[in-house]
Amino acid sequence: MKLFCEILIGLMIFSSYSSDDNSNINSGSIIGTWKPIKEVNVCSTGSEIVYDFDSCIQTGRLIFFNNGTVSDTGYKLQNGNCEQYYHETGTWSLNGNNLTAKIEGDTNNPTFFELTNNTLRIGYYDADPNELCDGENLRSYYYDEFVRVE
Repeated sequence: MKLFCEILIGLMIFSSYSSDDNSNINSGSIIGTWKPIKEVNVCSTGSEIVYDFDSCIQTGRLIFFNNGTVSDTGYKLQNGNCEQYYHETGTWSLNGNNLTAKIEGDTNNPTFFELTNNTLRIGYYDADPNELCDGENLRSYYYDEFVRVE
């Protein structure tokens, strides 16, 4: 359940980006449709714990539009059925490697952002003592990974 909540938070963050400056946008940009693939927790030792999303969660879509709006739809298994869990829209902006998301009045700035032509990773650096990995080591950061589908 905790993993699902983290995934949901990550997806909500992605779906709320506001674009004031699209000068960094080009064909190899964040603009497009993205499918959630996995969550990765990177431990302070450098090792990774990977949680591959099931086919239901991978039905979700995160869509960044050229006009600075974003749409985020998430799915989860409920009673054996894959059902839409949420649908949100918002605005986004990208200034260099700084992504800003705004949805329902909340602004989020992911601290971990990587973008290639077909892979998008968004997450947060985290030194929460309750989030251990690799035995007794702290988790350094985590991210959700998406692949471009359009």
